[in-house]
Amino acid sequence: MKPVHEVSEGSVRPSGDGATGGHTHTPSAGGETFRASHRGRVEMLGSLSLLAACLLAGGVLTGCGADASLGTLGQEERGRGQVNNKVIVDWIVHTDEVTSPNTPSNTPPRRSRTFAMVSVAMHDALNGIESKYERYASPASDPQASPVAAAAQAAHDVLVSLFQDRRDELDAKLAASLGGVNDDEARARGIALGRAAAAALLSARASDGSNVVVSYTPIDQLGFWRPTPPAFAPALEPNWGNVTPWGLQSGSQFRSRAPYPLPSAEYAADFTEVHDYGSASSGIRSADQTSYALFWFEPSANGWNRLARTAVAIQPKNIWKTARMFALMNMALADGYIASFDSKYVWQSWRPITFIPAPDDGNPATARDLSWVPLRPTPPIPDQTSAHTAAGFAARAALIEVFGDDPGNPMTMTSSTAVPVGSTRTWATFTQAAAENADSRVMVGIHTRQSVVDGETQGRLVGDYVIGHRLRPLGN
Repeated sequence: MKPVHEVSEGSVRPSGDGATGGHTHTPSAGGETFRASHRGRVEMLGSLSLLAACLLAGGVLTGCGADASLGTLGQEERGRGQVNNKVIVDWIVHTDEVTSPNTPSNTPPRRSRTFAMVSVAMHDALNGIESKYERYASPASDPQASPVAAAAQAAHDVLVSLFQDRRDELDAKLAASLGGVNDDEARARGIALGRAAAAALLSARASDGSNVVVSYTPIDQLGFWRPTPPAFAPALEPNWGNVTPWGLQSGSQFRSRAPYPLPSAEYAADFTEVHDYGSASSGIRSADQTSYALFWFEPSANGWNRLARTAVAIQPKNIWKTARMFALMNMALADGYIASFDSKYVWQSWRPITFIPAPDDGNPATARDLSWVPLRPTPPIPDQTSAHTAAGFAARAALIEVFGDDPGNPMTMTSSTAVPVGSTRTWATFTQAAAENADSRVMVGIHTRQSVVDGETQGRLVGDYVIGHRLRPLGN
């Protein structure tokens, strides 16, 4: 039996004062927690831009976290370590495009699996040319292969296997990538190596349990999850906690603690907070809290891969480092979903949209509100833990491993769920982004504070474990 480590409280709390610009939350040192808004406030600590510090010291690129060789990245064969990372970023964008439609094959946990499969296949292909980091699945090697061709072919083949109806579109994107490789022999070798890397990855994940369908019957008792309005859809992916992890030993390795008992003061405090702040008609949620509640509503894999693209544009890396960054981040993010879904379907705890209108939860400090609705509809999965939070903090760990917490300049991006459309938010650090992402789940009215706090702790444990055990630098 795999070890189970009980997860204790983390540190995400809302600011309650509506600070703007995305710099709204910083988890406190040591993982300590405290109530916010009517239970206290979190004060965001500013951070000095690393780029500004480097400029003051006279160092523009070298020594400031960027690869000094990147001024010559336009030519593939001018040294393997100088190959442009554009092909990696391009295929992460293509993955975002094919996973964006909301279909049964694109549930949030399945999107995380897709991003992990694509990025790991590219990583393995590149390390078959020059072994800089541990590989996940593929033993194939060819030092004469084109890195661009190998990475593009690997990503293409994985995506075609998962989205066969998009083959024509993906074939055209592959042709565009291969068109930039002028050496015919290196291109052909790269294509063969990419195919081998994709085939090895697809074989390794073929029996990972992601296609296992299990029946799930909700428990008709107070405190337990049941289908939620407006769609009253059946439980989503009840087997996902049993999917083979990418880096963890099992989905239960970092299982969370149980939800608070219904009669407890902690449960009552969480009830009151999400009732007051998460309501569609909340009178105390600030404009900024509403902004990030909506901004972070999109699936985690899409948002965090966009943030990673933003970071690598600020602090460029060569093709090997870029591929490893995306692979490591997406493995951690995917394992964050697996760990969270294990907890969700063990505890099966009910959602705010269910417990706030409930007739009697046995707690004298809570008051039924039949008119209450959240800011956005609740996904059809149990509360404890917040997968959004766990995935975000797991991704954060991998990004910090590569860039440091501050990549050198503020990170600004938009979101597919931003309101107004195209509006942006900005963060100085990955920790700030992860904390805001986590708090958004309470502000949007779909999670309790405990599920967010425990999701943070779970995500930190998952991320640290994955980066400590997968795709490590090789000694040569």
